[in-house]
Parts: sequence; C-alpha cells; structure tokens
Amino acid sequence: MSNVIRGQSVPRALFLGMRGNFSHPPLLALLENGVEVCAIVLPARDHYREQPAIRQLVPPPQPRSLLPVINSSLHTSIARIAWQRHIPVWEVSRMSDPETITLFSQYQPDIMCVACFSLYIPRVILDIPRFGCLNVHPSLLPANRGPDPLFWTFHEGSQETGVTIHVMDEGMDTGPIVAQEKITVPDAISYAHFEEQCAQLGGKLLARSVWQLYYGNALLTPQDESRSSYLPMPTNEDFMVPASDWEARRVFNFIRGLASRGEPIIILSEGRFIRATDAISYSHENTNNDDINLENSVGNAIRVKCKNGWIEYRI
Repeated sequence: MSNVIRGQSVPRALFLGMRGNFSHPPLLALLENGVEVCAIVLPARDHYREQPAIRQLVPPPQPRSLLPVINSSLHTSIARIAWQRHIPVWEVSRMSDPETITLFSQYQPDIMCVACFSLYIPRVILDIPRFGCLNVHPSLLPANRGPDPLFWTFHEGSQETGVTIHVMDEGMDTGPIVAQEKITVPDAISYAHFEEQCAQLGGKLLARSVWQLYYGNALLTPQDESRSSYLPMPTNEDFMVPASDWEARRVFNFIRGLASRGEPIIILSEGRFIRATDAISYSHENTNNDDINLENSVGNAIRVKCKNGWIEYRI
C-alpha cells in the first residue's frame, strides 16, 4: 500500500540505478518531489555462482579523521544518500531468481524507476509495480536506443539530443513515451558534464511522470518504429576518427567529449594514426597547408585538415 505523508497519499517507488553519476539526480528528484523511495537496487559488481541472488548492503564504517576529503567524486553515491535517509540498499546479481522476485514484491511498489541499470529486467519484475516501470533514457526515443546513447551523440556530431521517460517493456528502450524534452549539446563539453545535464533534466521529467502515472493523467505515446534506431556499446574502432571524412567541429567535440573516458582516441589523417589526448581549437576555414606540428606552452600539438577546415589537438 502507498504511504501517507501529512494526510496525502504518495507514490511508493522502487529505484534501480548504478554507482555512477547518471543515477544520482533522478533519485534526488524523486525524494525532493515527495515520492516515497522504499528501496534502492544496484547491480552486483562481481558475478559468481556462489553469491546470493540479492543481498542487502550496509554502510561502511566512517573513518575517524579531522582532515577534509580531497578529490571526492562528482556526486555522493546513491547508496550513501539512501543510508542517510534510512532507505534499504540491495545488490542484485540474478533478477529472475525467486528470491529477487519475492523481495521486490514484498515492497509493494506503485512504480519502479530505472536510471542507468546494467541488468536485464524480466517481465516478471516489470509486472510487480501496479503502475509499471519508468526508465530515464538520454536520447530522443525512438532514436538512439541502446546502452550508451550519449557516446553516439558525440560520435554523430549531434548538436541537439534529449531525454525521454518511457514505460519499460521487454524490448530495448521500446515502451511508450511518457515525457520527452530536447537538450542542446554545447561545444567543448565533456561527456561527464553533459551526462550530468541530461541526468538533471531526466530527474525533473521522471518525478513529474511518476506523479502523473500515480494520479492517472499521464499521456502515453507509442514509439514510431519507422523512426527507430539502435546503437550498441562502442568498440575500440568507434574511437577512431577519420579526419578527412568529418567536419572540424565534429572532430573537436568528439575529442573534447570523450577524452576523459579513458579509451584511446585515434585520429586517422592521410594514412597516419595519431593518438589525441585533448582538443584545443578548430576552424572551418579551408587551408591548403599540409599538417603542421605545433609547439605550445602546454606541450606538443598537431593541426590536421578535416573535411572542412582544421582541428588542433594535443598528443
């Protein structure tokens, strides 16, 4: 049954997320908008046969130190937020296991909310909440379905994308849309900061959608399959940039966006393969000069010709 706070019935949500930054803003948005989050579920970090299907996590002991925390992560873990608010945290390794199904059912959620969750959610789980399961997806569905849409936003050189809240079904990001809003991709933005912007927007849309479903006034729009596209997890080859085929702005924003992820970005220019660690500048002015090695105060840099114009990047 739904909880009652100050005489008002409120939706009861089970939240499925990850330890990364994308799950944090949607969880906070639910809590700040009066949704009762009854439990947090995380995917297990390691998978081995002997581990339980699902287990409760307890907060680690706090170190006794008077020194300030230096180089802390961008956000507090969603598990730590849950413990601060006395919300139970569970780590699951097998979603279809009877133990997992029983535990989820015992919470009697009105709605299940998902914001970046790496395990497949079977129909038996999707059927537990009485109003269904909502997913936060950082693209304008039905375009860019799949596990890493923001990578492909940078790869395609898109100047605009969006965030979609949709009802989950057994397909990959295929359920009806509840809410959707566009977002501009700024020049030179990093993957992490753009992910943060999408997550903030996703949290706002998710909280609003939960209340709309709960009160029965949500408008569900089927996805147009004729406009759908699916993109898989990127491979090493997807981090190779053919400079002569891409416009300078696209090359610049791809390097700036993805450089911090850790995978090597390789620029292919006139038969040469050069690793890029960061992008410095670009221009759409055409040049007849050959590639020029440059020295700057930071270190070595290379300027290469693109489909139009040129880009300067660090090696």
